[in-house]
Amino acid sequence: MKKLPIGISNFRTMIEEDYLYVDKTQTIYDLFSQQRLFFLSRPRRFGKSLLISTLNELFSGNKELFKDTWIGKESDYAWPKHPVMYLDFSAFSVKTAAAFEISLNRKLEVIAEENAIDVSKDSLPDLKLDTLVRELSKKNKVVLLVDEYDYPLLQNLDSIEIARATQKILSSFFATIKSLYGAGNIHALFITGVTKFSQTSLFSGMNNLYDLTMAPEAATLLGYTKDELEECFEEYIQKFAQQEKLTVNVMRKEIKNYYNGYRFSKEEIKVYNPYSVLLCLYKKEFSNYWLRTGTPSFLITLAKGQFDKIKNLETIELSSEALGTFGLDSIHIIPILFQAGYLTIHGFDKKTNKYLLGLPNIEVKDSFYKYLVVALAQSSVPDVERALDDFHQALAKNDIELFCTTLTSLFASIPYQLHVAKEAYYHSLLHFLTTLIGIESESEISSSKGRIDLVIKTKKRIFLFEFKFNGTPAKALAQIVANRYYEKYLRYKKPIILIGLAFNVKKKMFTLDWVAEKYKKPTKKRVGMAKKK
Repeated sequence: MKKLPIGISNFRTMIEEDYLYVDKTQTIYDLFSQQRLFFLSRPRRFGKSLLISTLNELFSGNKELFKDTWIGKESDYAWPKHPVMYLDFSAFSVKTAAAFEISLNRKLEVIAEENAIDVSKDSLPDLKLDTLVRELSKKNKVVLLVDEYDYPLLQNLDSIEIARATQKILSSFFATIKSLYGAGNIHALFITGVTKFSQTSLFSGMNNLYDLTMAPEAATLLGYTKDELEECFEEYIQKFAQQEKLTVNVMRKEIKNYYNGYRFSKEEIKVYNPYSVLLCLYKKEFSNYWLRTGTPSFLITLAKGQFDKIKNLETIELSSEALGTFGLDSIHIIPILFQAGYLTIHGFDKKTNKYLLGLPNIEVKDSFYKYLVVALAQSSVPDVERALDDFHQALAKNDIELFCTTLTSLFASIPYQLHVAKEAYYHSLLHFLTTLIGIESESEISSSKGRIDLVIKTKKRIFLFEFKFNGTPAKALAQIVANRYYEKYLRYKKPIILIGLAFNVKKKMFTLDWVAEKYKKPTKKRVGMAKKK
């Protein structure tokens, strides 16, 4: 039984040290039989680096490494040897644009030294690249592999000037690639990243760069299909099933529920998260492995300003254009969540040309909101889980003071720089918390006289919330009463608790004030009639 490649993303290492490799070479062969210049966006830890490493060995002509794969056994591939330049931008220093440029320059100098090419006269990365490729192409056309191209940009979304300066370096770099391809020096180009920035701002003029991100032919290029899981990991699944005293079929269904569900095209083809599957089978335990690797900092940067857009993540519809590229000045969080793997395609409507998006599986559903709150509050998972227990207890016992003091403690731990001066920010955070504790809740419910900010329903009670930012809780409560929001819920014949919350951020301090009262049904006055004598 081959070893599971936990943390292994180098193709040569996997083959030479007898790790299990899920063969994707037929898809690779088919792709490069049709096109030469590719871009692929996929979530982190989804196998992009392994793919780039595989392409490195393939185009280097290292046939012996592929003897047990489809391309080595069944294809007519001729195994030409191309000079390969492999650039991993996530390995570079990116704190400033200058630091990135220095790192890129140094990497190109190392490649030049390895190939006895003099680039000392070239000061800029694009000039070094031009010299390198032209000299290397004298042997054969060059293959250029760029992994995590967007890393220098994503790490600086909170410093937009640094991001813009870095973007200029990248644009000049890719413009040089375009020129070299046009001159016949480049055989193939493959670029990977998590996100898809606009071609007009980054890959300027590269109209022949084929985007695989939502292409059906690349739907299974990364991640494991159902057939691949059952064929390659059957022995591991059997052992896990034996440990848990389950049948193999039941175990397969459990693995599917936890880690399958990722869909990257209009076609109804889904794949498993490879990172989580490997760890699950290795540890023989279901857990949220992918989410535990951390919420990317760029996602937190976006979330703090767009929280109001991510309250209901199971009812999102977007066009293909809206899911597509974006620029540094217009980054919307829903497409980012899709490209980063927190959302996936649930359906496609041909009539409207829109995609239905949702959370992919149990792993993400269980942990996404929690880890987002953890990251925003700069707290720990145990602290957030304790807070969730307190929320649950408070609602069960109608202890509004416990509910609000717990909420105050959690919100107060968020650094003041992250507090957004919008009611919707706190509204969304509170909605996340109710989602996490598994209690039925609805946001912005329309009534005949307005919108109710938040409704929480428990077995015994209904809680109606109205929020104010830098206002008073009394004003929030008065709005509930004046607009008679409670009327919609009288039919449930449960006690209705009216709660006004005021979120205030002044002088770098956060405070939460509240007032609550139980709805009391008005008593009817009896009007007496004088009896006729």
